[in-house]
Amino acid sequence: MFAVLGAMARLIGIGGVLFIGLLIYEEGIPGADRIPFLTSIPIVGDLTAGRVHTYAAQQVKLATSNMVTKFERDTIASQLAEERRRSTEAAQIAEEYRKRADAALRENEQAQDKLEKAIAEDTGTDSPNWSDADLQWLCEHGSTRYCGR
Repeated sequence: MFAVLGAMARLIGIGGVLFIGLLIYEEGIPGADRIPFLTSIPIVGDLTAGRVHTYAAQQVKLATSNMVTKFERDTIASQLAEERRRSTEAAQIAEEYRKRADAALRENEQAQDKLEKAIAEDTGTDSPNWSDADLQWLCEHGSTRYCGR
């Protein structure tokens, strides 16, 4: 192989050898840029792929290093839309439960008022009125409504 290269160098002279060497350095060996691991080696990559191609690849990497791809942007946008939808849905559910809790509290208060009214109206002799001991028992067992009367 070296004999062939030596014979070619003698035939074309030093100028031809320099010209071919610079051409290979700038443009690379034809077809060698298709071999991925050769282009990743620092000096060998310049010789096989050519300085022009490696420089262009470096510039592309530099220019696109901070860019977000369209796919990533669309993915993030869809995730954001999904989170907004879930947040709106959660707010609606919370508002519905709040309304239900308020309605339940109103019903409880109405039932309690109705019970108190029925107790106040009952003046029979069979002793259905609540005594102080009954109210004390209610207070001790969690009903704060009758405490402090």
